[in-house]
Amino acid sequence: MRSYIFTLIAFLFFSYVLVAQPMGGRPGVGMGQTGHFYGKIVDAASGKGLDATSVQLISTKFDPITKTRKDTVINGMLTQPNGDFSLEGVPFMGDYKLKISAIGYKEVEQKISFLTPELQKKIMEAFAASAAAQKAAPPDSTGAAPKPAAPPNVMEILRKAMGNDMSKLMSLADKDLGNIKITLDPKMLDNVTVTGTRSMTLAVDRKIFNVDKTLAASGGTATEIMRQIPSVNVDIDGNVTVRNTSPTIFIDGRPTTMTLEQIPSDAIQSVELITNPSAKFDASGGTAAILNIVMKKNRKSGYNGSLRAGIDSRLRPNLGGDFNFRQGKFNTFVSGMLATRKSISNTDINTNYFAKGNQPSASIIQDIENTSKGYFAFIRGGTDYFIDNRNTITLAGNFTRGVFKNEELNQMEYDSFYNPIKVETGYRKTMGEGFFRNLGGSLSFKHLFAKPGHEFTADVNVNAMKNQNDANFLNQLYNADNSPKGKEVKQLTNGGGTSSFVVVQTDYSNPLTDKIKIDAGLRGQVREFSSKNMNYVYDYTTSKFVINSFASSQYKFTDQVYAAYTTVTGKAGKLGYNVGLRLESSNYNGTRKSLTNVDSSFEVSYPISAFPSAFLSYKLNDKSDLQLNYSRRINRPNFFQLIPFVDYTDPLNLRVGNPGLVPEFTNSFEVNYSYQINNNHNLLVSSYYKHTNDLITGYQYKDVNQISKDSAIYNTYINANSSTRYGLELTSRDAFTKKFDVTTNLNFYNASINSENIKSDLNNSQFSFFGKMTLTQKIGKTNQWTIQANGDYQSKTVVPVNSGGGRMGGFFGGSQSAGSNGYVNPNYGVDLSVRREIIKNKNGQGYQGNITLSMNDIFRTRIYDVVTSSDFFEQALTRRRDPQILRLQFNWRFGKIDTSIFKRKNLKGEMEGVSEGMSGGQ
Repeated sequence: MRSYIFTLIAFLFFSYVLVAQPMGGRPGVGMGQTGHFYGKIVDAASGKGLDATSVQLISTKFDPITKTRKDTVINGMLTQPNGDFSLEGVPFMGDYKLKISAIGYKEVEQKISFLTPELQKKIMEAFAASAAAQKAAPPDSTGAAPKPAAPPNVMEILRKAMGNDMSKLMSLADKDLGNIKITLDPKMLDNVTVTGTRSMTLAVDRKIFNVDKTLAASGGTATEIMRQIPSVNVDIDGNVTVRNTSPTIFIDGRPTTMTLEQIPSDAIQSVELITNPSAKFDASGGTAAILNIVMKKNRKSGYNGSLRAGIDSRLRPNLGGDFNFRQGKFNTFVSGMLATRKSISNTDINTNYFAKGNQPSASIIQDIENTSKGYFAFIRGGTDYFIDNRNTITLAGNFTRGVFKNEELNQMEYDSFYNPIKVETGYRKTMGEGFFRNLGGSLSFKHLFAKPGHEFTADVNVNAMKNQNDANFLNQLYNADNSPKGKEVKQLTNGGGTSSFVVVQTDYSNPLTDKIKIDAGLRGQVREFSSKNMNYVYDYTTSKFVINSFASSQYKFTDQVYAAYTTVTGKAGKLGYNVGLRLESSNYNGTRKSLTNVDSSFEVSYPISAFPSAFLSYKLNDKSDLQLNYSRRINRPNFFQLIPFVDYTDPLNLRVGNPGLVPEFTNSFEVNYSYQINNNHNLLVSSYYKHTNDLITGYQYKDVNQISKDSAIYNTYINANSSTRYGLELTSRDAFTKKFDVTTNLNFYNASINSENIKSDLNNSQFSFFGKMTLTQKIGKTNQWTIQANGDYQSKTVVPVNSGGGRMGGFFGGSQSAGSNGYVNPNYGVDLSVRREIIKNKNGQGYQGNITLSMNDIFRTRIYDVVTSSDFFEQALTRRRDPQILRLQFNWRFGKIDTSIFKRKNLKGEMEGVSEGMSGGQ
């Protein structure tokens, strides 16, 4: 089966060789979309804004009665006291005249359009070529004229003209006309650009994936969304890696303390994958990519929203919805979700411990069954206040709360291979419960200058999280004859913690010329963290639980990072560039409180470091682009890797930090080549190389347990020599027909760790392959049915860097060292979803409701199978979690995007010829 999956993925990717000609363009889109003109009318002499100035938008239309063309006012208003005007709901395709008049001022007219003359010329040329091809087409075999061809896809033409930069494409429909001086010729400003509905877009420094219509993630969390993103690998426990490294998670461009399991998938608009972040981003993270989750928010006038409800095969329901309302100067948005979950997992662990040489001295076999139940609730909302056309304040917040209960049975068998030979069995029952709570908020200010692209932003983001975890443990060992070995050991743990995360950031952007732009910013972040872990053991003599002083402790630390950056973006002919420099410094202040000694504290500071970045792009032709980029990043040791205090929680595997750790620095290089064969087939090829010095890795050594005086394994961290990762990644999207398309991602890579400074010949290297494919088939005349299959395959690979590696739970304990030799065996899985559109809107065009049926891991093949070894043990672990879960989800969208519903009354009276415009231009 594994070879079959690999063959299928490879076959569909290399099917490019069968593409001999274009498949035919899809019908043009975007022709009926609307845009937004705005600006400010000022006195030419004083520069002050003019109140109550008439602004009319005029379009030339054909009059079927007179058979002539005449001017018609389609929109208009009187300016605000500061001179601002805003005209919404304007058809995107068209040329207009802006007529400005005020008592005592010279009347002014100017031609305006959302499209520059160059873009209009490209569109006209495409339509002319289509018409010529249609005219030249020969008649069919019956002599009849050929069927009319589909018109050119306007949005595809604009997208290519914008160099695939979707942010530019979206800005086309939101055009700032600037400050218009009514006694002089108006100052025309060519604005930037805007929208598209493509599932994948290549921007200058990132790949953008629109996921709001992803079927398999409906009713789930961000973890399910990540399974649909090319380059992203998600294991059965929801751990996410990109190119074998754990990424940094952002929400709306800022770091977050929330986990992917705490973010509902239905609240996500898109995911931005930044594999090589520039100097504009936080330099921490080392080799890690950035996954920026962009949440849904609609700023269109009117109201709109959706309601969702679903249930899975374990009878766990979910409810959710979102609502957006805009009127006048306010845009308000809110979304929420309540989801219940039941998770079942099975884990088998076989561990051999060494005494001398490579001969095993003892073996532990563990069979673990775990069931977790609970729920989480999520609510997010905010308000945009449009002070005027160029100043906006946004206040937003989110709240997440989750409650869970966990039951686990760990059945163990312990064998000793030396005299005296011992065979023991036992169990460890765990009953735990806990909760987490996350409260976040942000306050943002954005100022747009009159010059397009010239802007200043400032924002403050705050996140506060609290968690509590309590558990009861029952431990019992049995002799070889199945008689109890002593009394049942009872334990209690009381743990929890709090954290707060504050980020203050300002960004400034200024296009110095039409080809050169400068960006700069300042950033400061402060994180405070505290945790407690209190352990109790039942004393049969007193019939009470007494505290285990050596295994209980409390921690606190403060982490501060301060940064400044500047980047320069420019263009010279077909060559585009972005070069930047970031400066960062940081420090830790930490304390540990133990019940056995006085408080201890320590401080670690890192001086200012420089992090350059450079991005080059070259447009080879209309269909292909080449990009080359470089960046330097840092991965600083975290608090628990630094603390120099021994953690005695597990007496056989003690943990201690290393305050002598130094940060690891990574140099990353990446080359990207994109080629659009036609509107239906495109290919992205990426090659990358990452080299890290002073890699922070796990390290184990044997020493005496200072409490029990027995031999024990100490787990700590050390700087290894280096690590290297390089690979070749291929991503394609193929629309083989109008109803069937395939997105394929293949990644061939090598990961190596050099730890020879720790031990001679301690190296770990593995060549690996990762593949992912999404197939989408639409059925029916109006595409009422959609079927989507998602498959992924991961070959044998080294244990991912910066992940927790394997699991060595159980009474006898253990610890996976990230620096030890280890690998994950191949695994693969397939998810399947079917969607049916079921509710049409009032005018019968399109749908407003759908129902989705989906199942994950339909073949029960996703198994986490990892093998690790060190000088002290070797371990084989297999784990399966939640296969073949069936989900049924209903989604209903409602609302109207119609400015006439919420038209603000013009208290100064309506002027002749403006009434149609004041009614919304409908």
